[in-house]
Amino acid sequence: MSLNNLSDDDRRKGLEKARLVRKKRAEIKRMLKEGRTDIKKLFKDKKLFMEYISNMKVLALVGALPGNGRVNALKILRSLKISPNKRVAGLGKNQKHSFYRFFKIS
Repeated sequence: MSLNNLSDDDRRKGLEKARLVRKKRAEIKRMLKEGRTDIKKLFKDKKLFMEYISNMKVLALVGALPGNGRVNALKILRSLKISPNKRVAGLGKNQKHSFYRFFKIS
C-alpha cells in the first residue's frame, strides 16, 4: 500500500485543518471545565458532535467535566466498563447506553 504523495499546498491545508480541530477541542474542554456548557448540549448539537466530539477520546471528555480530573475520569470509565483509549464514536451499543445513562443524556 503506497501513501498518497501530497503537494505542499495540500499538506499545508491538512495541517491547518488539524490545528483548527485541536484548537476547537481545547476550547470545548475549557468551556466544560468552566461550566459554560455541559455534556448534554454538546451531544445535542449534531454538527458540533460530528466534527469535534465524536473523535475525542472519552477520557479527555469526561476529564474536562467540572470536578473531574484524570483519576476520577478513569474511575468513572472503569465503572462504565469503557476503555480509556476509546473515542466517543467508537463506543459500542452497551457502552453508549451506560455512558448516556450515567451523564443523563437523552
